[in-house]
Amino acid sequence: ETLTMAEGRSLDFHATSSLNQALMAKPVSYAKDNLGNREALDKAKHRTEVADMGWRERKEKEQAESEVRYLTKTAWHIGSGYNYGVGFTDQHGWNSIGSNLGASPPRLYEYAGLTVREFTKTSGPFMQDQRKDERIGDMLVSKQERHETAKMNTSKNIKLINEFLEPYVVEYMNRVKYKLKEDEGAIEELFMQLNDEFLTSIDMAKIQGIWVEYQEHSSLRETWIAEFEEQTEQLEIQRGALVQNELKSLGIILLDIAHELRGPIERYLEDEAYKQNHVILNNRRAYADIIQRLRVHEIERDKKARSRWELRKVAWYDTLHDRAVAKCKATLESKNYSQPKKRDTLYGALRSQQTILFERRLNMWMDLQSLVPPSLTVDKAKTWTEQLQSLDAEQELEIKQRCGAIRKFEIEHFEESRKVIESMKKELKGYAEMTDAEMPSEQELQETSAEFEALITKRKELGLEAVRQCSETLVLQLEYVKTPGLELGRLISVIAKICEDQDEKVKQMRVGHTSEMERLKEENASSEIKLEDEFEYWMTQMRQDQSAESLKEKLPLALDALDKIKGEYRRYYEAGMEETRNFEEKMRSQLEEIDGLILTRLALSNEVVEKEEEKEEEKEEEKE
Repeated sequence: ETLTMAEGRSLDFHATSSLNQALMAKPVSYAKDNLGNREALDKAKHRTEVADMGWRERKEKEQAESEVRYLTKTAWHIGSGYNYGVGFTDQHGWNSIGSNLGASPPRLYEYAGLTVREFTKTSGPFMQDQRKDERIGDMLVSKQERHETAKMNTSKNIKLINEFLEPYVVEYMNRVKYKLKEDEGAIEELFMQLNDEFLTSIDMAKIQGIWVEYQEHSSLRETWIAEFEEQTEQLEIQRGALVQNELKSLGIILLDIAHELRGPIERYLEDEAYKQNHVILNNRRAYADIIQRLRVHEIERDKKARSRWELRKVAWYDTLHDRAVAKCKATLESKNYSQPKKRDTLYGALRSQQTILFERRLNMWMDLQSLVPPSLTVDKAKTWTEQLQSLDAEQELEIKQRCGAIRKFEIEHFEESRKVIESMKKELKGYAEMTDAEMPSEQELQETSAEFEALITKRKELGLEAVRQCSETLVLQLEYVKTPGLELGRLISVIAKICEDQDEKVKQMRVGHTSEMERLKEENASSEIKLEDEFEYWMTQMRQDQSAESLKEKLPLALDALDKIKGEYRRYYEAGMEETRNFEEKMRSQLEEIDGLILTRLALSNEVVEKEEEKEEEKEEEKE
């Protein structure tokens, strides 16, 4: 604005009263608007009484009264009139810049050569009774002096106005500088939350919240700059208003003094207004340059902050990426995945079951010690063989089932490990989507998970190879122990069959031997009775005959009968012994026949045994 105001408009002094206190007023408090009128409220936050200052038209009564007070020279209107000097500044809080530095203002009646007492004696507005001829001369002589004095006083007042407003400019600049500097520390503390040591404990909402909070700081800084801009603008408006008022007052006074004509006075006022407008324009240009520098600096700060925030977001994403990869690696290298308990449990169950089955087999083998003739029969041998075959089948089934369970577990464990890797891939995609980063391609995900894929594949191959070797070893062990069992079953079956066949022959031989012995016994008993009767007869005859001759004659007969009895006993004994020897010989030949039959049936030979026995005998002879 220029200092030339429209006709009929003057400064509203109610708005400019207490200027010193108004310029130092603090920002008023405000509440946030829920309806979104944030911009208006932000401006209202920093409004002051100076910012609310404006121009308004005077009422007709006020304007008329002002014109009368300025243009009338009579003492009628001087008592409460508006005069240039200390009275003017007293009304508006500018006691320090009065023309007489606090002294009483000059009055028009003093210019007319009147004193207060003479003024009080006036009888009318034209003071006809107080006129003096020399007064006019004095007034004409003093016009130039008063003209120059008024111009000089106005220049001093304008200088004082500029000097008085200068500290406020410095204060506003220091205030916005202090606020911006203090806010830089708060922004740095805000970004310190994105340091490396905190990245693992924050989420995307926190990162976005930090940027939103920074935007609030940026908006507040822009508000402070806008406040500084508004304050300086209002300061220049106030400067212009005050200077304009001074020049208007000067114009009125100069026209009232009438030392010069209206034209030169207007040109002088226009020159002074141009000078002050030039000062205001220079000030505004300087303020605009400062504000532009501040806003450019803020733009650069926002760009750097955005770049810094983007870098920290990328670092956070990289941290999450590394954490997801490390988590997957730690999970796969943990004991639950590298040495799962279920695998040990399955192998332990397999080992325990094989131990139980082997002990059962060993017990069955030991039970053969009790299967000897006559307990050994074909049925018992068949039952034992069937039990052994059932045990072989059970053990073979156990090997298949338990090794199959271990093989199934290895495949399931591989799939579980794959799920961990897939979870890592899904987590990486989620992080990329959450951080607005570039979505990782399948090739990148495969490259990231290649190490883990190779690890779990190797574990799977090693696990399957281990269970294959275990299965083959157990099958080979089963075949190793199955063959002797089958041979033992065949052996006891053959022996049982031979034993049954030979037992029948032995029974027949024993029956024949017993029958023969009974026959010999009966024959001996019959002969014994006859011979004993004959001997008893002769003995009775000898007891009855008392002659010696008869005794001599019968004694040889009795002795002969006794010899027959002895001979019969001897014959019976020899026949029984002969029969017994024949029976033993037959039994021995039968046993030899059984041994030969067993060797023949089992396709065995005792030659090796004989050779080994011969070698042992030779070794014993050498030792001797």
